[in-house]
Amino acid sequence: MPYIANLLIVTDNDQSELCPALSKAGYLCRYISFSKMLDGKIGEEAFDLLIVDSEHNTANVNIEHIASFADLNGFSILVIGETDVQCHASTLSPGYCDLELLSRVSSLVRLENMQQELHRRILSTETYGIDLSDLEKPYDDISDTHILIIGNKSLILGNILLRLDCRAKIQILKDPETAIEELRKQEFDAVILSGTGHGDRNLRLANEIRSDSRFYNLPMIMVLENAENREAAYIHGVSDIVLHETEMDTLINRATVQILQYRYRSAMQKLFRVTKPHPLADGPTDMYSFGFMKTHLPKMMAEHDQRKKTMSVASLKITNLEAVNSSYGFSSGDQLLRQVGSAIFYLVRGEDFCGRYENGHFVVALPGTREKEANIALRRLVGVIRNTEFALKGASVPIKVELEFGLAEAEPNEALEEILTRGFLYEQKDEQAA
Repeated sequence: MPYIANLLIVTDNDQSELCPALSKAGYLCRYISFSKMLDGKIGEEAFDLLIVDSEHNTANVNIEHIASFADLNGFSILVIGETDVQCHASTLSPGYCDLELLSRVSSLVRLENMQQELHRRILSTETYGIDLSDLEKPYDDISDTHILIIGNKSLILGNILLRLDCRAKIQILKDPETAIEELRKQEFDAVILSGTGHGDRNLRLANEIRSDSRFYNLPMIMVLENAENREAAYIHGVSDIVLHETEMDTLINRATVQILQYRYRSAMQKLFRVTKPHPLADGPTDMYSFGFMKTHLPKMMAEHDQRKKTMSVASLKITNLEAVNSSYGFSSGDQLLRQVGSAIFYLVRGEDFCGRYENGHFVVALPGTREKEANIALRRLVGVIRNTEFALKGASVPIKVELEFGLAEAEPNEALEEILTRGFLYEQKDEQAA
């Protein structure tokens, strides 16, 4: 059975409370004791994230040693419990809710998926003879980032600035009512919300930011005064949280993880722009070509099969493209293809791959994603495109796109054509049932 990701959990508690929530969310959990971890007996099976349960460490192993080992070997690591780790480890304080656990794990796994996909995409691109030696890979120094801090509580603002001092370009906005306007005026790498705000205004603002397709992937961190608001923050679309005073030293680490995701997304977009003059780019749709997709997707699918990781594949068809061509000419049809292709390209997540399958037919591959979660992302994407009015040169009024879409989880050794056919059959049954 495929899983979202493989997790190695270091704990001396055979009845760990971590497994039920993580397993239900689609993760494969494997346990190892602290003493075995200290001896380096982690086995040969690959894993995507190392979780250290420091609350159940009967062997009294120094957590810093494990964190340093993970740092040295390039493992992503999440330490749970009261600890003072000075490496690149992410942490989760006691009293966390399931949403916080799943969000923190998801962020680290997604970052790992982005790193893997960028590496894969570079290798696929180089098969076309393109020199990518000058391509800069994302880095974890956030000194050159532009961060918007929203809030007016002096104590929280002071503690935030103390942690970010000299590390980034900071802009403070005390009135949340003008935040959306400010985000539209200039580009930010992250938003930090100072508390839930008066009358929970910052929670509503978080939801408003996430509802705007331009900011859907923007990193957003909320500094909370009250731990009871943890779950509400995630429900309203916050990327991560930091508890005021008790967790302020983790602010840089958590901001870095979110900003790194943002940078990997930008790096893959930049990679595509670099390759545009070459045949792997499809001119009419401004996406990866059918040929590149046939080169790259099998590699993605083979790696996911090998690591027993799930991957969903979505497809979208413009069903009124022929009518647009007939009414306004093929140049207008090509213009519509390009606009829809660009919308898909910028709406998908950083680790997702999208390309042209055939005329008016697009494919999106979502690595490490079950059908259930992929369906949420796909319906959001489809909803944005269906509700967008596209201005075409030959049309006197804006045109709305009619879309048909399908979705399916890839099965081991399954051909792309089989997945797409099965996806459309599933979607037809799903719509009939609805």
